[in-house]
Amino acid sequence: MTEPGTQRIQFAGEELVLLPERAVFWTARRSLMLSDVHFGKSATFRAHGIPVPEGECQLDLDRIARLVSHHQARRLIIIGDFFHSGIPLTESLRAMLLGFRDSLGAAIILVRGNHDPKTNDLLPSCERLDFTHFELVHDPAHASPGRPAISGHLHPQCRIGKVGRKSRLPCFLQTDSLLVLPAFGSFTSGHIMRPIPGQTLYPVTQSAVYQLTGSF
Repeated sequence: MTEPGTQRIQFAGEELVLLPERAVFWTARRSLMLSDVHFGKSATFRAHGIPVPEGECQLDLDRIARLVSHHQARRLIIIGDFFHSGIPLTESLRAMLLGFRDSLGAAIILVRGNHDPKTNDLLPSCERLDFTHFELVHDPAHASPGRPAISGHLHPQCRIGKVGRKSRLPCFLQTDSLLVLPAFGSFTSGHIMRPIPGQTLYPVTQSAVYQLTGSF
């Protein structure tokens, strides 16, 4: 049964559920997939003297935990850029992340992105994750030739209606061989994707995922 506000799609022979929380649930593997959390981004900005609000780190961890619980996910796969910087976390952020990790109730794997440190002692990580039907790699430009891939990195958005900032919505982007996830993090920007033939965009509001094809 499809939950209201979600979109079920077929990708590389597998059924995936696109969620309005800007994540994907892979039903067959009971796996929750998301990308581009950029944990610690606001703290990095504040450390450089840029005044930005606090609290988005805990907010995003809480959002992930609710999704894992709601979908009874056995595994959380982060497709790159969970961290915003390779600089060591502050003690408070480290404690926050440890508490999240140890209480989540699901295995976690990080497919490293360009912002993630090459090694960390908080989350198990790898360069890419291979499954029978597709691979997970952060940057779609790094996908293996001829292999369907699920990626992040691009922070896709699309424009709806009148020109202006309020007309921008995060979106999923799908082709026959690629699925790109919108940025999950609350404190992230995005890049406008213009639809082209063979590409489907799925704009995301706070409560629903929609499907758009062609030009608009």
